[in-house]
Amino acid sequence: MDAKEYIAKGYELFAKGDMAAYFDTIDDHIVFTLPGDSHPFSGVYKGKKAMMELFAKIPGSWNNFSVEPEFMISEGNKVFVKVIAKADGMDTIFGHYFEINNEGKTIVFTAHDDTLSSKNAMT
Repeated sequence: MDAKEYIAKGYELFAKGDMAAYFDTIDDHIVFTLPGDSHPFSGVYKGKKAMMELFAKIPGSWNNFSVEPEFMISEGNKVFVKVIAKADGMDTIFGHYFEINNEGKTIVFTAHDDTLSSKNAMT
């Protein structure tokens, strides 16, 4: 598989709610970043455990949260995804940047999310 296929698989698993399989696509030493300073989840999360703890908060923070890739652009092991993000009170666009290692696992995930819309839609 190429980098885009690995990332597409991750979105499919996330959409199905199969978080165990989703996190199998994540490297133990991932760096997940949500830029900004006014969103409660903004920050840099180092390691799979930190990312898992953050993602476990999603279901309790938004009702009917979903992300759907609109398109992907890749170059080598780097992938950018334009994402349609929805939840009750939110219908917006996110930009997600990924880097994949030689084993096909995500080592960098930077979520350029619409933090104002997502913060306003939090329950």
